[in-house]
Amino acid sequence: MIQLENIHKSFQMGPVTVEVLKGASLTIGQGQLMAIVGQSGCGKSTLMNIIGLLDQPTSGTYTLNGKAVAAMNDKDLSEIRNRQIGFVFQQFNLLTKLTALQNVALPLVYRGVGEKERHQAARAVLEKVGMLEREHHRPTELSGGQQQRVAIARALVGNPAIILADEPTGALDTRVGQEIMDLFIRLNREEGITIFVITHDMAIARQCSSFVRMHDGVIHDH
Repeated sequence: MIQLENIHKSFQMGPVTVEVLKGASLTIGQGQLMAIVGQSGCGKSTLMNIIGLLDQPTSGTYTLNGKAVAAMNDKDLSEIRNRQIGFVFQQFNLLTKLTALQNVALPLVYRGVGEKERHQAARAVLEKVGMLEREHHRPTELSGGQQQRVAIARALVGNPAIILADEPTGALDTRVGQEIMDLFIRLNREEGITIFVITHDMAIARQCSSFVRMHDGVIHDH
């Protein structure tokens, strides 16, 4: 499903070239729950942006569902991002003026789905993550754990094949973080969604069906 071979990524910082990924290779089959674990600054988020088609590698090969990503144009990339990939972030990234229901329905607005259908789909995924009774609450009226559940519902609403979660428990206390992890495990098991969890926490990584360590821009099998 996802194959990364010898991925390098460099950024230009003024006169200096900073190499963040230094030959990262990874293969993930469909339906896996995988953690990429490493300390801050090791290149995890850069790798996630490449997997999520938000960024392109400087060199190396990324194959998604048998197709070379480098051969895709911007329209193809944004179509795959919108239809096949859901993103979950450490800081939730919910829009404060919108209710939980409106936040979750937002990705479907960009697909041109009608309001009634959008709201039906949003309610279905809010129910899946245990947040239906909070559908009319705005983010400021929700706890961190509740906001993250809404963010996960937003990632799920378009029926993605892949969810990329960047430090999804990082802003939560241990108990609430564990509830969020339990939710990912259930979604992976029941829905067959391929889920990547990027984390610095080995206790989180060990709950995934597999994990790899990342250090200084390279992936190491544990």
